[in-house]
Amino acid sequence: MPAAPLSRRELLRYSLTGAAALAGGTLLSSCTTTEPGGGAGGSLSQRVQDGQPVRIAIANEPPYTQLQPNGEITGAAPDVAKAVLQRMGIDNVEGVTTDYNSMIPGLDAGRWDIVAAGLFMDQERCAAVLYSAPDLVSTESFATPAGNPLGLTSVDAVTRNSDVSIAVLAGSYELRAATALGVPEGQLQAYPRAPDALQALAAGRVDAVLLPTLSLQQILDQQGGDFVVTEPLNEIPKTGSGAAFRQSDEEFHSRYNPEMLAFKETDEFAAILDRWGFSAEASRNATTEELCAVEG
Repeated sequence: MPAAPLSRRELLRYSLTGAAALAGGTLLSSCTTTEPGGGAGGSLSQRVQDGQPVRIAIANEPPYTQLQPNGEITGAAPDVAKAVLQRMGIDNVEGVTTDYNSMIPGLDAGRWDIVAAGLFMDQERCAAVLYSAPDLVSTESFATPAGNPLGLTSVDAVTRNSDVSIAVLAGSYELRAATALGVPEGQLQAYPRAPDALQALAAGRVDAVLLPTLSLQQILDQQGGDFVVTEPLNEIPKTGSGAAFRQSDEEFHSRYNPEMLAFKETDEFAAILDRWGFSAEASRNATTEELCAVEG
């Protein structure tokens, strides 16, 4: 019998320990030169007051985030964050690229000040960081070889065939979702970045890649590739992200969040999301409390 779709509450209740529980974190590359570690400059409010840049962590995963050749960070999440910061009178921004596994540990270690990367909310993450109001809402799909030879249109199709292997990103929501839906650990291969996972698919090392629908579709549209993107997987509920802050930066968060809520009602917010393929209405209809809520 096919596995019943999980509600968001059920999925999060049975999720693995999230990135918040991981220690350490590696700075992979910087969009501009930054001094990693230590949280130099005190709180984020103090850094801004002292004229230091606000450091934003991204994953370079379009359409959520993208690193331009000139070092500028863009994509749906950082474009929204930069617009909100501008409403607060803050234009001095630097970008840092890292993997999802390192985002919360690096935030806590003071390597960056905000995560604006489509870092999906879940129970563990919401307990570890302060999220803003939701910016992006998303669905999940498989990338499969052209023609989808194994007919992988559901997570249940994976759990019923022990020979199928799926690529996910290390520390990702997709990894926890697949595990919560019963995909054995031995059928999941974790990669640091989307291009690595898609290269594994092209080389035949995995049978599919599980990533947000928009990420896969944008890669296919912009870069091409011998793969197809399935329809959104019904078993995995829609999820959402917001800008993430250290818990110790509650004062800055308390100023950022009202600006974020006001910005979400503007045409500029809708234009940013439309540019990257997201729905402003879906974001406006979601709340942080809803996306973080779990049953005890």
